[in-house]
Amino acid sequence: MTGLIGGNYSESTLRRLLGETPTKAESETVTLSRGDYSLGVEHLSQKDPGGWETYDEDGLTGIVYGAVSNLSTLDWDAGDLFERAFENPSDTLPEVDGPFALACTDGDRLVVATDKLGTRSIYYAEDGDDFVFGSNLNEVAETLSDPTVDERAVGDLLVIGHVWGDKTLVEEATFLDSGSTLEYEGGDPQVQRYWNFEFDTRPKASFSRNLAAAYRSAMRDSAATMEGSSVGLWLSGGLDSRTMAAELGQHVPDMTTYTYDANPAGGGNLELAREVAGTLGLSNEEVDLTPDSFVENFEDAVTIVDGMLGWNTFLNLTSVFSVSDPSDLLIEACGQGGMMGDGIGRASIELSDSREDALYQAKHQTDKETVSEILSGDVDLEKTYREEVGKSGQDGYAETVMDAYYRNYFPRGDFASNKLVRSRAGTRVPFAHGEFLRSVTKMPLEDRVKWVPGTKGKIPYGTAQGKLDLTREIGHGMEDIPYERTKMPPERPLWQHATGFVVSTSIQRLRGTTAYGGRRMQSVWSISDDDLRERLVGLMDDAADREFFDEDTVRRITEEHFETQEQDHIGAVSGLTTVEQWLQSNYD
Repeated sequence: MTGLIGGNYSESTLRRLLGETPTKAESETVTLSRGDYSLGVEHLSQKDPGGWETYDEDGLTGIVYGAVSNLSTLDWDAGDLFERAFENPSDTLPEVDGPFALACTDGDRLVVATDKLGTRSIYYAEDGDDFVFGSNLNEVAETLSDPTVDERAVGDLLVIGHVWGDKTLVEEATFLDSGSTLEYEGGDPQVQRYWNFEFDTRPKASFSRNLAAAYRSAMRDSAATMEGSSVGLWLSGGLDSRTMAAELGQHVPDMTTYTYDANPAGGGNLELAREVAGTLGLSNEEVDLTPDSFVENFEDAVTIVDGMLGWNTFLNLTSVFSVSDPSDLLIEACGQGGMMGDGIGRASIELSDSREDALYQAKHQTDKETVSEILSGDVDLEKTYREEVGKSGQDGYAETVMDAYYRNYFPRGDFASNKLVRSRAGTRVPFAHGEFLRSVTKMPLEDRVKWVPGTKGKIPYGTAQGKLDLTREIGHGMEDIPYERTKMPPERPLWQHATGFVVSTSIQRLRGTTAYGGRRMQSVWSISDDDLRERLVGLMDDAADREFFDEDTVRRITEEHFETQEQDHIGAVSGLTTVEQWLQSNYD
């Protein structure tokens, strides 16, 4: 698996550790050492020359895993970047854009950093006198002499679908937050945030226009890092991917688009994606998304995403393993919807009793009561929400909720699945861009997704005003093509999209097809596909024997989901089987 690693270990040890995570494409490993520390990176050979950088001169050794997108704007070369980041990371890194993890050392002191959005994960651990950091959890965990399972992290995965804060599945390994630096010179690692989001949810007439300009800048800068590579983009019938295809396509005109049938299957994504691609003059390839490929790659996929992202959330991206000869780079618009108003809607914020409750109501896969029954120990499932709200330095209620969302859902959820793609191709996240982030965090609360009056927040509008506005501002004909979710083109007013969403969803449910808010494809597959069902039931049986799970509850959930089918427990099943698979592959 591609990745970054380092610490006070030999180069040969780092090479061995980097080989522990599955890679699905030809890769190369580079290791460097200076003084007490060694650094290593595994990269995809010549597929992504702009996706890694090494430096080893003038008394400093460093590696960038990812891409810095504004070096030319800063008028820096690689030496300037590493020297400035090492000498004064808190002042330097706020100026640096792009999706990356960075490490550098003079032999005595080590500096490690994540980008503004944490698009590339970094974990670190101390074990006696040994210190290690890396982008893959299993590699970091392997250096520990006596690792223990973090039951609160398991609780997060079951409730939310991924892990929050600085927790990992292993108590002794810590996640480095987005926009943060870690400095190590023997003794305790020193962690500091260099980037803090500044939210302002008040109404403002200039928001859409300013955001569109920042979006164009982010796409332009990201495209500049793609030279020398063929580029592909995941395209659906939604608004996020078409907007990215339209703007990125202005800088990468020969881009290939890839489409799989999901979200939901049979909902018109294939036809609309072809129309979008045709309008933009881009080629479009349909990619198979089948249970067979998912089952075949299940064990490796869980390891690649560090076991901290439920498989029901990353299933769609395993379609990357079905592309026979993918582009050198594969880009997706994941994260854009959450930033543009879909992630946490107004109902969660305005109808909740507290900031913590707003975060829980916005996105949870399994209710806290059920998870409390699953966990045999006394785990405080509320503590995660209290901690993350407490970390926020925002002044307002909605601003605090959004801050916790940005610091957790993006790095630990949306972008964590990109690791699957990076096992086969390079990736970019254009949103790790200062101008764009300063603009998008000014989104008015009124632009986030509303709810249908009289439904107490239970039925959303289907899309957010912010998403419609961005698609209209970017243009390129994307505003004229119907949106898969609402069946209306973005040029139409919001109320028509809300009506279209409710009507089309109701019709799909009456026909018994998969629909928004109904039984998801992941749940259907878990029951209908014999191989997947057998794999999951086996893992559920194994999980029932873990001391930190309640056996009776796990077996009851197994029976209700797979046998009697009286209740859809896909969130709990996904969390339990993901944890169990990771433990079997990397812990036991």
